[in-house]
Amino acid sequence: MRLPGVARRAPSPAERLLAEAALARREIRLGRFQRSMTVMTAFAALVSGFEAYTQHQRGAFAHRWMWTPVWLTPPAIVAAVAALVSERAARTLLPLTALASLADGLIGFGLHLRGIQRMPGGFRLGRYNVVMGPPVFAPLLMCTVGVMGVLAGLLRREVPALPPAPLVAARQRTHRLVAHSSNHSLPEQIEWNVQHGRFQQGLALTSAIFAVLAGGEAYFEHLRGSFNQRWMWTPVWVTPPMVAAAVGAARSRRVAHRVLPLTSAVTLLDGLVGFGLHLRGIRRMPGGFHNLQFNITMGPPLFAPLLFCSVGLLGFVAALLRRREG
Repeated sequence: MRLPGVARRAPSPAERLLAEAALARREIRLGRFQRSMTVMTAFAALVSGFEAYTQHQRGAFAHRWMWTPVWLTPPAIVAAVAALVSERAARTLLPLTALASLADGLIGFGLHLRGIQRMPGGFRLGRYNVVMGPPVFAPLLMCTVGVMGVLAGLLRREVPALPPAPLVAARQRTHRLVAHSSNHSLPEQIEWNVQHGRFQQGLALTSAIFAVLAGGEAYFEHLRGSFNQRWMWTPVWVTPPMVAAAVGAARSRRVAHRVLPLTSAVTLLDGLVGFGLHLRGIRRMPGGFHNLQFNITMGPPLFAPLLFCSVGLLGFVAALLRRREG
């Protein structure tokens, strides 16, 4: 109760930030983070699409399939933006474009394997051809767009403020889903699984898989550069702890709530640092940013380190999810 004549103190920026963080944590635990996952999908689409364009431009788009990840990027971003505004777009358009990106990533992986096999020596000289040939794991990293987009389409939308009465109603509806979950839509079943801690393990394992892919691609790309800078080793060093924490989170609640957030933060930070170092590498090339079109194509892959950020974000979301008792 506020006393008459006493002005209410405005919350400080730190207090507002803590309140927003608490709200975000509650929403994620309730399975309501559709818009957040949509933003992550748009981010992954932009990063992977730009990298596909620059890498395939090195090969002069010699094969028509090289254009498919570039063509799929604008629709994926448009669908993600539409999903932010419209729940209907999030349920229909976004999953459709996400599935197309997922299929394209799997097809690209097969084509990259075929490209390595067709190099002199094929897989018999795999140690050389995998490093110098088409980046073997790069197409699979585009599958992050597909996984995030499909997941976003199945989730519930965030609620800016949830008063006690609607909260009680939501809990009552959730209890009704327990007895009749088979009679409800897939998004409602997903929401029930998230609320009852039956989703954290799957998302943790998903982040582990993409950590392996991102770390493996970083290893091969930096091996091509002979690891001539010590910072090139950091994504290789960060990957095993991230994978171990994500796999451990699937088995242990303590690991999920204490270790996984730490390794996810380190992974996210390493991606941001790597992005800055790749920018510096492009600036140091002949012509620097004045010769940007050539240097981005032939220099360090600009957005590749940000793929680590996607892995870190997935790990954060998995760590915030509710865990089933027992």
